[in-house]
Order: sequence, then structure tokens, then C-alpha cells
Amino acid sequence: MTLRERVIVTGGAGYLGNILVPLLLEAGKKVTVVDSLYFGKEHLEKYLSNPQFSLIEMDVSHHENIPSLFKDVETVIHLAGLSNDPSGDLDPNLTIQTNFLATLSLARRAKAEGVKKFIFISSCSVYGASGAHHLDEQSEVGPVTLYALSKLQCENELLPLADSKFSVTALRFATLFGYSPRMRFDLAVNVMTKRALQGKSIILNGDGVQYRPFLHVKDASRAIMTVMGEDPCIVNKQIFNVGNSDLNFMIKDLVVLMQKIFPNAPIERLEGNRDNRSYLVSFKKFERICNFKALYDVAYGVKEIQEAFTKGELPNMDDMKYYNLEVMKKIIKEPVMQYSLASTPRWNNK
Repeated sequence: MTLRERVIVTGGAGYLGNILVPLLLEAGKKVTVVDSLYFGKEHLEKYLSNPQFSLIEMDVSHHENIPSLFKDVETVIHLAGLSNDPSGDLDPNLTIQTNFLATLSLARRAKAEGVKKFIFISSCSVYGASGAHHLDEQSEVGPVTLYALSKLQCENELLPLADSKFSVTALRFATLFGYSPRMRFDLAVNVMTKRALQGKSIILNGDGVQYRPFLHVKDASRAIMTVMGEDPCIVNKQIFNVGNSDLNFMIKDLVVLMQKIFPNAPIERLEGNRDNRSYLVSFKKFERICNFKALYDVAYGVKEIQEAFTKGELPNMDDMKYYNLEVMKKIIKEPVMQYSLASTPRWNNK
């Protein structure tokens, strides 16, 4: 292991981070998680005795409070941010500061201090309401939410930072699903599974004709590991759609699939809850260039959630801790983010 093989994972205590961090440690990386810990840290505590692991409780907007943060760091994996549309709409100023300004200042500082790779987790939601034709990385984008816009604007500012010494890659993830120790039930497959396990109906909002791509959280972690291991000349200054080519669903078809898995679960249609977002996405570029193939389907994700439920690991699936919006509502009532060093001209001016 070279000296600079330390990896920083911002937001590493979250849904995706709890799957990614063990993979990084198993690969022999020194891992530092930087996280506000709004959603707790109990699932990472078992790694605290590992000399290869460290945890910094800090909102990423305040990264300058730690002058040595990037010492010996090879790669930054930036997961941190308000991570869905409802949370992003709750406080637009907070979303802009966290998802956009803090991201840019973090990346600019990382480049200035010699970090080699910056992997930014974006979203296929940047495509907005794009109809029924396959969208690749060259397709027109049209974000319809502040969350999606913040992701797109970060891409636009981050990629020009890339050069021969600082590799920048943006991964536009499909909608995640599957079990994680830091579980979420505000994701489509997960919430449908939860309701079926509770003996409730599976909800179909509107007519369900909108397209949405899906990706298991384990495959998302594998994709990040794949980019880390690639030669920078292949992934530098690149945007990749990342998903499972077999899991591009109309929502109504996903509901039908879920009912096949849970034949006793009725379907309840809510006409008034329509979602204008629709994007049918091509993942061929990432599959071809990085030789990546997603491994886990919806049935696998449902089964692992069902197993965790049966083992008593998910005793109260209606607990607000599983819903990002509800957690953020509590946090915003008592603001913890006031003046931030990350918003100073030192990092935000080009």
C-alpha cells in the first residue's frame, strides 16, 4: 500500500456509505468517513477499533475546520448531501449550500492539496421528464427539482477542475434499492416491500406510466470501487450513467412485479399523486468502458429486506429514522448550520 491510499468518504454513515465502507476496508484502503451523523453512527461503530478506519463527525460544509483533512488522501468519494427531492425542497438555501457550494469548495480544496481522484455521486434525475426514449450521457438534461438541479450544476462545475493530476468522475446513479444497515424506506422498491411485509397495499401513484431506472445499493458500491480501480485516463472528466440495464421499469410494471413476489398484497392506486419525472436510461457507456455489469435484481433486494425483517432487524419500519425527509424536518427546526467556512471566497471563487 502506498502512503496516499487513504480514502475520504463524505456521507459515509448513510444508506450507501454503510455498504461501501466495508468494501473499501476489505480492499485494504485506509478509510475516513466525514459525516454529520444526522442519521446516527451505530452501524459504523464496529469499525472504530480498526486502525484503518476513522470517523469525523462534521458537516462537510465546515471542512476547513480540519486543516489536515486531506493529508495523505488519494481519493475523495463524495456521497454527502440532501439526498432526495422532498429533502431538497424543504429548505432551498440549505440545499444550495450543502449540495452545491460545499461540494465545489471541497473539490477545489482537494485539488489544491494534492488529492488524485474525486468521485462525485450524481443522479439520473438530472434527465427530468424525458419521455420514453433511451437517454445516454449525451442526451439533453432537464432537471425538474432543486435536488436534481444541484447535481447537474455540480457536474458542470466539477468536470472543468479535472486535469492530469486531478481525476474527476461523475456517476449518475439510478434509483437505489435493497437492504443497508442504515436502512431507508423512502425509496420505491424498499417502501413497496415494507408495505407488503406489513400486510398493506402496494401504492401506485397516478397512472404509473413514468419510467424509472433502478440499481441495487451493492451494485452502486461496486460501481464506485470499479471507478477507483480504473486508470484515470479512462474515467477522468467523464460522466457515467450507472444502473442495471434490466431494471428500467415503468412504475406500473414495477408494481406488477412486486405483486408477483407478494401475491397477497393488493394494489392501491392514488390518482392524485402524479410524478412528472420520467427517464428511461442507457447504461451502455459505463458497462462498455469500465466492463461493469450489475448483479442484483429486484427480487434479490426484496428477499434481503424480507430476511432482515424476519430476523427482527427492522422492528418498526414506520420509524421516522428511515425517512430522510422526516429526519431533516427535525434538524431544520433547530438549525445546526449557520456561518460556514466553506462559503468563503477562498474556495468558492474560481
